[in-house]
Amino acid sequence: MIRVTVDYGFDLHTISISEAVFAQILTGLPVIVQGQGFPVEGVMEDDHWAFNYDDLGSVHVSTVEGREVFEGNIADAEVEVRGE
Repeated sequence: MIRVTVDYGFDLHTISISEAVFAQILTGLPVIVQGQGFPVEGVMEDDHWAFNYDDLGSVHVSTVEGREVFEGNIADAEVEVRGE
């Protein structure tokens, strides 16, 4: 498994994805992954991680409710990628 963590200023948010999905991301294919959700003001919100949709290497995290959590690039200092 590969863990991708973004620092969105208030907290860190992490998703675990398979090595096969991460390999697709590295080739530049657009990929959307459902996150595990996270609490916002006491309510769980489902999140989506979109990779390579805006540009090659882009990472966009948003919630189903329309909250924009993070937008950056997988090479940014705010994004950490590591194997488990």
